[in-house]
Amino acid sequence: MLTIDVNKIPEEGMTVKESLLPAELHVAGEEGFSLLPGGCLEALIERGEDETVHVRGQLAAALGLECGRCLEPFSFPVKQDLDLFYLPHLAGAGVEEEDEVELSDRDMVVAYYSADRLDLGEMLREQLFLAIPMKRVCGEACLGLCPCCGRNRNITPCSCTPEESDPRLLPLKDLLGKGSKPGTD
Repeated sequence: MLTIDVNKIPEEGMTVKESLLPAELHVAGEEGFSLLPGGCLEALIERGEDETVHVRGQLAAALGLECGRCLEPFSFPVKQDLDLFYLPHLAGAGVEEEDEVELSDRDMVVAYYSADRLDLGEMLREQLFLAIPMKRVCGEACLGLCPCCGRNRNITPCSCTPEESDPRLLPLKDLLGKGSKPGTD
C-alpha cells in the first residue's frame, strides 16, 4: 500500500518495498503512457521532530510508450533515486489572494501531505511524468515511417523516391543558398 499514515511511522523509520500498480500511482487509463508490470519502490521513510517526513530510496519501473517516428510501442526503463521532504499541509495557512505567487527555494524541494496521510502514489506518478523523454523514440537508429507509402522502414524497406520540395519554398531556398556563401551579397 502506497498510502502511509504519518503517525504510524516508527522512530527508527519505516522500510517500504512495494510493487507498483497503475491504480495506486493514479496512472490507470493514462493516455500518454502505460505502466508495465514489474515496477518496484524501495524506500526508507523517516519522520522528523517537526512533523517533516523524509523519503529516500529508488523507483524502478518500465513505461510503455509509442515511438514518435515509427508509431510502434516500446518499453522505456525508469530508474530514479528519490530524496524527498514532506511537510504537513495546513489548511488556510500561506494562502495569498494575489494571482502571482513567488516560490521560495524551500517550496521547490518540499512537498506536502494532508490529514496525516502521505500518498506515495501521487509522488511516484509525478516522478514518472518527469522521466518521460521529450522525444519519444524506440531507438536513435529508428528509420520511422515512409512519408509517401506509410510503411515502417524498420521492418520493410520501400522504394519510394523522396518528394520534390514544395515549389513555394524554392525562392527561400535560393535566398538561403546565396546568403550562406561567404563574401556574396
